[in-house]
Amino acid sequence: MKTKITTCIALFSALISFAQNGEYDLLREHTQTKILYNQVFEISKITTQERKEVSTQYFKQVYHEIQRADFLNRLPEYQTLKKQADEANFSSEIPLALLISEFETLNPEAIAQGAITKNNSKYIVTNPHFKLFQNHQTTLMAPLVGKTKFSSISLVLKEKNIYNTTSKSIAYIHYKTSNQKQWSVLIPNQAFALQLNPSDANQIHFRVTFTNGDSKTITSTIQLENQSKNSFRATSAIQATAITSTIPYQGFGENQAYFGQGEYEIFLDNVDQVLDKPLFVVDGFDPGDTRNTTAIYSLLNFGNTGENLADLVRNEGFDIVVVNFPIYSPQNGVTIDGGADFIQRNAFVLVEIINQINAIKTGSQPNVVIGPSMGGLISRYALRYMEQNNLVHDTRLYISFDSPHLGANVPIGFQHLFNYLAFGPVGDVTLQEVVNGLLRSPAAKQMLVDHLDGHLQSGSATEFNNALQLPVGAPNFRNAFQNELNTMGFPTQTRNVSISNGSGNGTTTGTPGMFVLNDFIINASATERARIDLRFTPPAGVSNQLVSRFRAQTLLFSTWITLLTSQANAASPATSSGFDSAPGGTFSFGDFAGGPDADPLIEDFIANLEIDRFCFIPTLSSLSISDPNWYSIVPGASATPFAAIYVPTVNEDHITLTQGNVTFALNEILNEPLAIEQPNWNDNLVVKNPIKNTIEIYSSNLLSNATLSIFDASGKRIFSQNNISFEGNYQLDIHLSNGFYLIKIETAERSFVQKLIKN
Repeated sequence: MKTKITTCIALFSALISFAQNGEYDLLREHTQTKILYNQVFEISKITTQERKEVSTQYFKQVYHEIQRADFLNRLPEYQTLKKQADEANFSSEIPLALLISEFETLNPEAIAQGAITKNNSKYIVTNPHFKLFQNHQTTLMAPLVGKTKFSSISLVLKEKNIYNTTSKSIAYIHYKTSNQKQWSVLIPNQAFALQLNPSDANQIHFRVTFTNGDSKTITSTIQLENQSKNSFRATSAIQATAITSTIPYQGFGENQAYFGQGEYEIFLDNVDQVLDKPLFVVDGFDPGDTRNTTAIYSLLNFGNTGENLADLVRNEGFDIVVVNFPIYSPQNGVTIDGGADFIQRNAFVLVEIINQINAIKTGSQPNVVIGPSMGGLISRYALRYMEQNNLVHDTRLYISFDSPHLGANVPIGFQHLFNYLAFGPVGDVTLQEVVNGLLRSPAAKQMLVDHLDGHLQSGSATEFNNALQLPVGAPNFRNAFQNELNTMGFPTQTRNVSISNGSGNGTTTGTPGMFVLNDFIINASATERARIDLRFTPPAGVSNQLVSRFRAQTLLFSTWITLLTSQANAASPATSSGFDSAPGGTFSFGDFAGGPDADPLIEDFIANLEIDRFCFIPTLSSLSISDPNWYSIVPGASATPFAAIYVPTVNEDHITLTQGNVTFALNEILNEPLAIEQPNWNDNLVVKNPIKNTIEIYSSNLLSNATLSIFDASGKRIFSQNNISFEGNYQLDIHLSNGFYLIKIETAERSFVQKLIKN
């Protein structure tokens, strides 16, 4: 009986171990294929499910599993495929890959009957005449990238990408696209052309025929990136222009400084078709450059009737300048993902674009800059940098749209779980791309108030130090960036306004400490499973609450035995509950994970969520309100550094345009609220600043019949006094709430406007 229990445990422990541990080395000579699949966690479920369609991600996952399960190490490591895929971002030639493999899994009966046992941490065969293994085979083919920005591409299967671990020989390979009726011969190393349909995924059928007469037909797809069935190109668009910054930037961990690269596209107005009233739309966080300039333009859609904010202002004579940050290579061997790059480097690209537009625009109309999400930080940094370095940005209005001025949030339990599933024993390729491309990108490390890298135990890639109190930002990134941003402040020569997608009345997204996944079970087989718990960060003052847990289990005589556990605990400060359920612009777990893309694990994860959204940009962060309690009610514009704000009463999806915030934006763009003017009376008139309950004014000349008005941050007149005459000192007693105001003093001959700060 003891032997039977030990061998049952051994069967599942194979699922959570790597081949390099050496536990299975003594089984190698007994296998025919030299690939023992039990050495990896079978995310692809390839031994139990045959897919009719092979996506890029599915191919990579199966390849990754077989490569690690191969005793002979015949396949290059997965990073080899990933490198080819990364390089394909810069080329219209897309590499194909073909995998032909036979492999084995342990026969449960061999374990149960003691034909395979464990001795001194090694699995050994005690009865070689027993059927020890079950045999499997697969033939898969797919492009190494599932999306491309090039509409005309060529596909090529290079001989180095034909991975065959079997003795079977290929007689020939055929291919057929959706538009073809006949099969065409695919010749290795010889590319064939394909015109992509922007409306949907483009199917490609492959048929591999072997010399023994066997054949396998595989279907895969490739999609034209940034396109959808509702895609469009606005009229009067000028093709996107590439641009390189003249200001280099060296981020933490980089060996040298690089000049950032970007692109912009001009959509001229519908009035005179002349570039004379530029309105910049600056793209936000976009790992992998999934949005081109046209797709960014379409982000300004709102309502159910297909209206678009950019279209509306173009009808009023404004010219839309859409700014994008693509993937680029500043030098051989270096790839920079602009959509997730250092905010400073992208800001320097925007500086260059503003300079270029100012040089070519007609007339004297100042610019308007709208920055959605991270684009708001890029815009803020660029405009303020130009002011501090005597560069003329010629901008009158800066609109921040749900931008994380005090940081963004992704649930730390979610970060722990996905990082563990990606880089722990499971080895999920899709999640590796999510973690590396999103969570570990420079921009994410700069913005996320709580980051997995700040919680990792020393020397561990997956295990958390559970003694830390939230939040802990990414070392060398988060605090350094926020301190720099705070020191720079906001642009001073512009009217700064903010739109938030988070509620201002304290409405939450779920509740602190709630379960997102409660004992969610992944079944690998009838006797092997994993159990997952995921929770929002806890209420204020609660310490050591579990927020993420992964357990690998095996079934022994009707009892599930836990063999492996990885978990993360969280402690919230006494001043505030955790960020996850705070008021704020929300984001979907599924969207953040990039969608399932044929990954069974993520498909199951998304389908079983008890809440599918979390607080991504806390309301207070979008308004730059420093408050130790992230759940505080917004007291009004006076509490923010912005001249005016728009805050809804419910939490909306991040960067969602509504009729309410569109009306607010249009009022700011079209009506040009009272601007802050430089005093035009030189030293003749001085208003003391900041103020308390008295406004002190000094005039060296006689003021006669003047009108004094005070406006709040929204531009509303809240006080007016006429027929004032004085020379020298003048005091006005007035009780105002803390915040920002404008004072305007007018006579028949002249006008004076100054910003007031009440504290």
